[in-house]
Amino acid sequence: MSQIEPYWNTAQDLAQLQFSIRRVDRHGFFDVSDIPQTTLPFHAFAYLTEGEMLLEVEGTTGLCQAGQILLLPARTPFRVLYFKGNAGFECGFSLRMLKDPSHPCLHSPHPMLQTLSREEAHFTTLLLEKLMTAFHQDNRPLVASALDLFLCSINTPSGHPGNPLVNRFLELVFDRSRKPGKVTAYADELCITPNYLNRLVRNQTGHSAMDWIEISRLNLAKLLLHQNQLQISEIAAAVGIDDQSYFTRFFKKSEGCTPSQYRDKALQGNEKVR
Repeated sequence: MSQIEPYWNTAQDLAQLQFSIRRVDRHGFFDVSDIPQTTLPFHAFAYLTEGEMLLEVEGTTGLCQAGQILLLPARTPFRVLYFKGNAGFECGFSLRMLKDPSHPCLHSPHPMLQTLSREEAHFTTLLLEKLMTAFHQDNRPLVASALDLFLCSINTPSGHPGNPLVNRFLELVFDRSRKPGKVTAYADELCITPNYLNRLVRNQTGHSAMDWIEISRLNLAKLLLHQNQLQISEIAAAVGIDDQSYFTRFFKKSEGCTPSQYRDKALQGNEKVR
């Protein structure tokens, strides 16, 4: 099973890190269940060119998708809840690297999520490619200049990104202490109607509320199938599906194979990247 590796060198003193950047490409299944909450002593950002990731930041759940930049202030606690098909860049940097540490985006106490236009996304990808090249060439002046240019392009919104109801819904859906439920149950818990919840969730994430419930069910099912400790019927019940036949159809529709076939491939180390 794939694990998510940090972009920094874990043997290095993180307090002394001044800059690190890498390109990421995660298109397989990643077990995020054992990833603890993390707090970094430096600023960090992720820019996605493909896919999406769900994080819990300062106790608030938020989604970062393709064409978006997520900037985390130093010493901000965060935890990864879900990945899907991520490609893009991850970077960590100290303010000591900057020519101008007064960028407004660096002085917000909260994380920032910015959506780029197509033109902005193209420019940002090219800029981060140059930034990564300068980093590997140990060209510190060019790294500082490119990083300053990147930070100049980030706006400074107020408060946490996203609608609080949508963020709370995503937090509930990916809460592994409970089974994924029905849209109506989550709407009742949030004291809104199912139609209103669907509209809010789709407007913010591009997925319906039911889509997210099924994503959570599928992700949990994959995790349990990798662990090889439960029967298929027990896994179906654990993800909130009482009918094993329906669970098999649900799983096969998404993965192209039955849960048993998926488990066999996973245990043999031959799972196809999806």
